[in-house]
Amino acid sequence: MSGTAVGGLAARSTGALPVIRAGVLSRFYDWCDRLPWHGWWLFPAMAIVELAWALGVLWASGRVPVGTLDPTVTVGVVYGPYALGALAYLNRVAARALAAFWPATGWPDEARASWTRAFTTVRAGLVAPSLLLGIPVGLGAFLSAPSSIMGADDQGRLAYGVAIVPVAIIGYAMTLLVIAHTIRQLQLVARIHREAAAIDPFDRVPVYAFSRFTAQIGLLFLLSGYYTLTVNSAFQSGNIIGIAVLAIVLGLGAACFVLPLLGIHGRLVVEKDVLLAGVEARVSKLGLELYRRIDAGEFDGTKVISEAIAAAGAIRERIVRLPTWPWPPQLFRGFLSALFLPVIVYLVSRLIATWIGA
Repeated sequence: MSGTAVGGLAARSTGALPVIRAGVLSRFYDWCDRLPWHGWWLFPAMAIVELAWALGVLWASGRVPVGTLDPTVTVGVVYGPYALGALAYLNRVAARALAAFWPATGWPDEARASWTRAFTTVRAGLVAPSLLLGIPVGLGAFLSAPSSIMGADDQGRLAYGVAIVPVAIIGYAMTLLVIAHTIRQLQLVARIHREAAAIDPFDRVPVYAFSRFTAQIGLLFLLSGYYTLTVNSAFQSGNIIGIAVLAIVLGLGAACFVLPLLGIHGRLVVEKDVLLAGVEARVSKLGLELYRRIDAGEFDGTKVISEAIAAAGAIRERIVRLPTWPWPPQLFRGFLSALFLPVIVYLVSRLIATWIGA
Protein backbone atom coordinates (compact mmCIF):
# COMPACT_ATOMS: atom_id res chain seq x y z
CA MET A 1 0.00 0.00 0.00
CA SER A 2 1.57 3.25 -1.05
CA GLY A 3 1.10 6.58 0.66
CA THR A 4 1.00 8.70 -2.46
CA ALA A 5 0.19 12.32 -1.57
CA VAL A 6 -0.22 11.41 2.09
CA GLY A 7 -2.58 13.71 3.92
CA GLY A 8 -3.46 15.48 0.70
CA LEU A 9 0.06 16.85 0.32
CA ALA A 10 1.16 16.43 -3.26
CA ALA A 11 4.86 16.48 -3.96
CA ARG A 12 6.12 19.94 -4.75
CA SER A 13 9.57 18.85 -5.92
CA THR A 14 10.05 16.15 -8.51
CA GLY A 15 13.20 17.39 -10.20
CA ALA A 16 16.78 18.24 -9.42
CA LEU A 17 17.67 20.81 -6.81
CA PRO A 18 19.65 23.92 -7.75
CA VAL A 19 23.38 23.35 -8.03
CA ILE A 20 25.25 24.18 -4.82
CA ARG A 21 28.68 25.73 -5.24
CA ALA A 22 31.21 23.69 -3.29
CA GLY A 23 33.36 25.57 -0.81
CA VAL A 24 36.99 25.09 0.11
CA LEU A 25 36.10 22.53 2.79
CA SER A 26 34.25 20.31 0.30
CA ARG A 27 37.28 20.43 -1.99
CA PHE A 28 39.46 19.52 1.00
CA TYR A 29 37.26 16.50 1.72
CA ASP A 30 37.45 15.44 -1.94
CA TRP A 31 41.23 15.63 -1.72
CA CYS A 32 41.24 13.63 1.53
CA ASP A 33 39.09 10.94 -0.06
CA ARG A 34 41.79 10.30 -2.66
CA LEU A 35 44.44 9.70 0.00
CA PRO A 36 45.22 6.29 1.52
CA TRP A 37 42.48 5.14 3.93
CA HIS A 38 40.38 8.04 2.60
CA GLY A 39 42.50 10.49 4.57
CA TRP A 40 40.95 9.72 7.96
CA TRP A 41 44.42 9.81 9.52
CA LEU A 42 44.63 13.53 8.68
CA PHE A 43 42.30 14.51 11.52
CA PRO A 44 44.39 13.07 14.37
CA ALA A 45 47.45 14.43 12.55
CA MET A 46 45.89 17.92 12.77
CA ALA A 47 45.44 17.47 16.50
CA ILE A 48 49.10 16.48 16.82
CA VAL A 49 50.18 19.59 14.88
CA GLU A 50 48.05 21.82 17.12
CA LEU A 51 49.46 20.12 20.20
CA ALA A 52 53.03 20.56 18.95
CA TRP A 53 52.40 24.29 18.39
CA ALA A 54 50.83 24.91 21.80
CA LEU A 55 53.38 22.88 23.75
CA GLY A 56 56.24 24.43 21.77
CA VAL A 57 55.11 27.90 22.84
CA LEU A 58 54.72 26.88 26.47
CA TRP A 59 58.07 25.09 26.52
CA ALA A 60 59.86 27.98 24.83
CA SER A 61 58.35 30.48 27.29
CA GLY A 62 59.30 28.36 30.28
CA ARG A 63 55.71 28.10 31.51
CA VAL A 64 55.83 24.32 31.24
CA PRO A 65 58.93 22.14 31.59
CA VAL A 66 60.20 20.78 28.29
CA GLY A 67 58.78 17.34 27.63
CA THR A 68 55.81 17.87 29.97
CA LEU A 69 52.24 17.82 28.70
CA ASP A 70 49.91 20.60 29.79
CA PRO A 71 46.49 19.05 30.58
CA THR A 72 44.41 22.00 29.32
CA VAL A 73 46.29 22.20 26.03
CA THR A 74 46.32 18.43 25.52
CA VAL A 75 42.56 18.00 25.85
CA GLY A 76 41.78 21.24 23.99
CA VAL A 77 43.39 20.35 20.67
CA VAL A 78 40.74 17.70 20.01
CA TYR A 79 37.81 19.98 19.12
CA GLY A 80 38.78 21.29 15.68
CA PRO A 81 39.94 17.97 14.19
CA TYR A 82 36.99 16.20 15.82
CA ALA A 83 34.54 18.62 14.21
CA LEU A 84 36.15 18.21 10.79
CA GLY A 85 36.19 14.43 11.07
CA ALA A 86 32.61 14.34 12.36
CA LEU A 87 31.43 16.46 9.42
CA ALA A 88 33.12 14.17 6.89
CA TYR A 89 31.54 11.14 8.57
CA LEU A 90 28.06 12.71 8.69
CA ASN A 91 28.21 13.53 4.98
CA ARG A 92 28.79 9.85 4.24
CA VAL A 93 25.94 8.81 6.54
CA ALA A 94 23.64 11.37 4.89
CA ALA A 95 24.36 9.91 1.44
CA ARG A 96 23.53 6.39 2.65
CA ALA A 97 20.33 7.59 4.36
CA LEU A 98 19.23 9.36 1.18
CA ALA A 99 19.82 6.21 -0.87
CA ALA A 100 17.69 4.19 1.55
CA PHE A 101 14.89 6.77 1.54
CA TRP A 102 14.86 7.48 -2.20
CA PRO A 103 12.20 4.87 -3.18
CA ALA A 104 9.76 6.74 -0.91
CA THR A 105 10.18 9.97 -2.86
CA GLY A 106 8.55 8.70 -6.03
CA TRP A 107 10.94 10.91 -8.00
CA PRO A 108 13.12 9.93 -10.98
CA ASP A 109 16.56 8.51 -10.24
CA GLU A 110 18.13 11.38 -12.18
CA ALA A 111 17.14 13.79 -9.39
CA ARG A 112 18.96 11.83 -6.70
CA ALA A 113 22.41 13.17 -7.62
CA SER A 114 21.39 16.77 -6.92
CA TRP A 115 19.92 15.78 -3.54
CA THR A 116 23.11 13.90 -2.68
CA ARG A 117 25.17 16.99 -3.52
CA ALA A 118 22.84 19.12 -1.41
CA PHE A 119 23.26 16.82 1.59
CA THR A 120 27.03 16.32 1.33
CA THR A 121 28.40 19.61 -0.04
CA VAL A 122 29.73 22.18 2.38
CA ARG A 123 28.68 25.21 0.40
CA ALA A 124 30.96 28.07 -0.51
CA GLY A 125 30.96 31.03 1.82
CA LEU A 126 30.53 29.02 5.02
CA VAL A 127 34.15 28.69 6.17
CA ALA A 128 35.03 32.39 6.26
CA PRO A 129 32.07 33.47 8.47
CA SER A 130 32.75 30.54 10.80
CA LEU A 131 36.36 31.64 11.19
CA LEU A 132 35.34 35.27 11.72
CA LEU A 133 32.90 34.22 14.43
CA GLY A 134 35.41 31.79 15.89
CA ILE A 135 37.95 34.57 16.52
CA PRO A 136 35.90 36.57 19.08
CA VAL A 137 34.44 33.39 20.58
CA GLY A 138 37.88 31.82 20.99
CA LEU A 139 39.37 35.03 22.41
CA GLY A 140 36.41 35.47 24.73
CA ALA A 141 36.63 31.89 25.96
CA PHE A 142 40.33 32.36 26.71
CA LEU A 143 39.78 35.64 28.55
CA SER A 144 36.94 34.05 30.56
CA ALA A 145 38.98 30.99 31.51
CA PRO A 146 40.01 30.61 35.17
CA SER A 147 43.29 32.31 36.06
CA SER A 148 44.32 29.16 37.93
CA ILE A 149 44.66 27.46 34.53
CA MET A 150 45.86 30.31 32.32
CA GLY A 151 48.20 31.87 34.86
CA ALA A 152 47.67 34.80 37.19
CA ASP A 153 50.53 36.98 35.90
CA ASP A 154 50.57 38.85 32.59
CA GLN A 155 53.49 36.89 31.15
CA GLY A 156 51.80 33.60 31.95
CA ARG A 157 48.51 34.62 30.32
CA LEU A 158 50.38 35.94 27.28
CA ALA A 159 52.21 32.64 26.82
CA TYR A 160 49.03 30.63 27.25
CA GLY A 161 47.24 33.04 24.94
CA VAL A 162 49.73 32.51 22.13
CA ALA A 163 49.57 28.76 22.73
CA ILE A 164 45.85 28.25 23.22
CA VAL A 165 43.99 31.02 21.39
CA PRO A 166 44.75 29.68 17.86
CA VAL A 167 43.67 26.22 19.00
CA ALA A 168 40.51 27.64 20.59
CA ILE A 169 39.66 29.69 17.49
CA ILE A 170 39.99 26.63 15.24
CA GLY A 171 37.92 24.51 17.64
CA TYR A 172 35.09 27.02 18.00
CA ALA A 173 35.11 27.97 14.32
CA MET A 174 34.85 24.36 13.18
CA THR A 175 32.13 23.68 15.75
CA LEU A 176 30.12 26.64 14.43
CA LEU A 177 30.66 25.41 10.87
CA VAL A 178 29.43 21.92 11.78
CA ILE A 179 26.36 23.43 13.46
CA ALA A 180 25.56 25.52 10.38
CA HIS A 181 26.06 22.62 7.94
CA THR A 182 24.11 20.06 9.97
CA ILE A 183 21.22 22.49 10.48
CA ARG A 184 21.02 22.77 6.71
CA GLN A 185 21.12 18.97 6.39
CA LEU A 186 18.30 18.66 8.91
CA GLN A 187 16.28 21.21 6.97
CA LEU A 188 16.74 19.01 3.89
CA VAL A 189 15.55 16.00 5.91
CA ALA A 190 12.39 17.88 6.88
CA ARG A 191 11.89 19.02 3.27
CA ILE A 192 12.29 15.62 1.66
CA HIS A 193 9.93 14.10 4.23
CA ARG A 194 7.41 16.83 3.48
CA GLU A 195 7.60 16.56 -0.31
CA ALA A 196 8.12 12.82 -0.87
CA ALA A 197 5.25 11.40 -2.90
CA ALA A 198 5.47 7.63 -2.31
CA ILE A 199 5.86 7.07 1.43
CA ASP A 200 4.57 3.60 2.26
CA PRO A 201 4.01 3.05 6.02
CA PHE A 202 4.34 -0.71 5.46
CA ASP A 203 7.88 -0.30 4.07
CA ARG A 204 9.94 0.55 7.15
CA VAL A 205 13.36 0.83 5.45
CA PRO A 206 12.72 4.25 3.86
CA VAL A 207 10.63 5.40 6.83
CA TYR A 208 13.49 4.66 9.22
CA ALA A 209 16.26 5.82 6.86
CA PHE A 210 16.91 9.30 8.22
CA SER A 211 16.37 8.44 11.88
CA ARG A 212 19.78 6.79 12.00
CA PHE A 213 21.31 9.87 10.40
CA THR A 214 19.68 12.34 12.81
CA ALA A 215 20.53 10.10 15.76
CA GLN A 216 24.20 10.06 14.79
CA ILE A 217 24.22 13.85 14.46
CA GLY A 218 22.78 14.09 17.94
CA LEU A 219 25.23 11.54 19.36
CA LEU A 220 28.24 13.35 17.88
CA PHE A 221 27.11 16.61 19.46
CA LEU A 222 26.45 14.87 22.78
CA LEU A 223 29.85 13.17 22.68
CA SER A 224 31.53 16.55 22.25
CA GLY A 225 29.50 18.03 25.10
CA TYR A 226 30.14 15.17 27.49
CA TYR A 227 33.84 15.24 26.64
CA THR A 228 33.85 18.89 27.64
CA LEU A 229 31.95 18.22 30.87
CA THR A 230 34.26 15.43 31.97
CA VAL A 231 37.72 15.83 30.46
CA ASN A 232 37.79 19.60 29.92
CA SER A 233 35.58 20.76 32.78
CA ALA A 234 38.34 22.81 34.44
CA PHE A 235 38.53 25.17 31.44
CA GLN A 236 34.74 25.65 31.51
CA SER A 237 34.54 26.49 35.21
CA GLY A 238 33.17 30.04 35.37
CA ASN A 239 33.80 30.44 31.61
CA ILE A 240 30.62 32.13 30.41
CA ILE A 241 31.35 31.79 26.70
CA GLY A 242 32.52 28.20 27.00
CA ILE A 243 29.44 27.26 29.01
CA ALA A 244 27.16 29.00 26.48
CA VAL A 245 28.67 27.08 23.56
CA LEU A 246 28.48 23.86 25.58
CA ALA A 247 24.77 24.46 26.28
CA ILE A 248 24.13 25.06 22.57
CA VAL A 249 25.96 21.86 21.60
CA LEU A 250 24.11 19.73 24.17
CA GLY A 251 20.78 21.31 23.25
CA LEU A 252 21.36 20.61 19.57
CA GLY A 253 22.37 17.06 20.38
CA ALA A 254 19.05 16.45 22.11
CA ALA A 255 16.96 18.23 19.46
CA CYS A 256 18.62 16.89 16.30
CA PHE A 257 17.19 13.40 16.64
CA VAL A 258 13.52 14.30 17.12
CA LEU A 259 12.70 17.66 15.55
CA PRO A 260 13.56 16.92 11.87
CA LEU A 261 11.42 13.75 12.01
CA LEU A 262 8.23 15.36 13.31
CA GLY A 263 7.05 16.08 9.75
CA ILE A 264 7.12 12.47 8.60
CA HIS A 265 5.55 11.44 11.92
CA GLY A 266 2.59 13.67 11.11
CA ARG A 267 2.32 12.22 7.62
CA LEU A 268 2.42 8.65 8.96
CA VAL A 269 -0.34 9.47 11.45
CA VAL A 270 -2.53 10.82 8.64
CA GLU A 271 -1.76 7.86 6.38
CA LYS A 272 -2.57 5.40 9.16
CA ASP A 273 -5.90 7.12 9.77
CA VAL A 274 -6.68 6.98 6.04
CA LEU A 275 -5.86 3.27 5.86
CA LEU A 276 -7.96 2.51 8.93
CA ALA A 277 -10.87 4.51 7.54
CA GLY A 278 -10.64 2.53 4.29
CA VAL A 279 -10.72 -0.80 6.14
CA GLU A 280 -13.64 0.30 8.33
CA ALA A 281 -15.62 1.37 5.26
CA ARG A 282 -15.06 -2.02 3.65
CA VAL A 283 -15.91 -3.93 6.82
CA SER A 284 -19.11 -1.88 7.12
CA LYS A 285 -20.00 -2.64 3.51
CA LEU A 286 -19.33 -6.34 4.03
CA GLY A 287 -21.41 -6.30 7.18
CA LEU A 288 -24.37 -4.80 5.37
CA GLU A 289 -24.05 -7.44 2.64
CA LEU A 290 -23.88 -10.19 5.28
CA TYR A 291 -27.06 -8.95 6.96
CA ARG A 292 -28.82 -8.69 3.59
CA ARG A 293 -28.03 -12.30 2.73
CA ILE A 294 -29.09 -13.54 6.16
CA ASP A 295 -32.36 -11.63 5.92
CA ALA A 296 -32.91 -12.99 2.42
CA GLY A 297 -32.16 -16.53 3.53
CA GLU A 298 -29.11 -16.78 1.27
CA PHE A 299 -27.09 -18.70 3.84
CA ASP A 300 -24.86 -20.45 1.32
CA GLY A 301 -23.11 -17.16 0.52
CA THR A 302 -22.53 -16.02 4.10
CA LYS A 303 -19.33 -18.05 4.47
CA VAL A 304 -17.59 -16.07 1.74
CA ILE A 305 -18.62 -12.79 3.35
CA SER A 306 -17.53 -13.97 6.79
CA GLU A 307 -14.09 -14.91 5.44
CA ALA A 308 -13.80 -11.50 3.77
CA ILE A 309 -14.68 -9.77 7.04
CA ALA A 310 -12.04 -11.84 8.86
CA ALA A 311 -9.44 -10.95 6.23
CA ALA A 312 -10.33 -7.27 6.51
CA GLY A 313 -10.02 -7.57 10.29
CA ALA A 314 -6.53 -9.03 9.92
CA ILE A 315 -5.54 -6.13 7.70
CA ARG A 316 -6.98 -3.71 10.28
CA GLU A 317 -4.90 -5.30 13.04
CA ARG A 318 -1.80 -4.98 10.91
CA ILE A 319 -2.51 -1.31 10.29
CA VAL A 320 -3.18 -0.69 13.99
CA ARG A 321 0.25 -2.11 14.82
CA LEU A 322 1.99 0.19 12.33
CA PRO A 323 4.29 2.59 14.23
CA THR A 324 3.99 6.27 13.36
CA TRP A 325 7.31 7.38 14.84
CA PRO A 326 10.00 7.05 12.16
CA TRP A 327 12.65 5.23 14.16
CA PRO A 328 13.18 1.64 15.31
CA PRO A 329 12.38 1.18 19.02
CA GLN A 330 15.90 0.01 19.81
CA LEU A 331 17.38 3.11 18.17
CA PHE A 332 15.17 5.38 20.27
CA ARG A 333 16.08 3.55 23.47
CA GLY A 334 19.76 3.72 22.58
CA PHE A 335 19.59 7.44 21.94
CA LEU A 336 17.80 8.08 25.24
CA SER A 337 20.47 6.04 27.03
CA ALA A 338 23.23 8.07 25.39
CA LEU A 339 21.39 11.27 26.31
CA PHE A 340 20.63 10.62 29.95
CA LEU A 341 23.00 7.92 31.20
CA PRO A 342 26.16 10.12 31.29
CA VAL A 343 24.21 12.83 33.11
CA ILE A 344 22.96 10.34 35.68
CA VAL A 345 26.44 8.89 36.16
CA TYR A 346 27.90 12.39 36.56
CA LEU A 347 25.28 13.44 39.12
CA VAL A 348 25.67 10.22 41.10
CA SER A 349 29.46 10.56 41.12
CA ARG A 350 29.14 14.15 42.37
CA LEU A 351 26.78 13.06 45.13
CA ILE A 352 29.13 10.25 46.16
CA ALA A 353 32.10 12.63 46.14
CA THR A 354 30.19 15.13 48.28
CA TRP A 355 29.12 12.36 50.68
CA ILE A 356 32.67 11.01 51.00
CA GLY A 357 34.03 14.52 51.46
CA ALA A 358 31.50 15.19 54.19
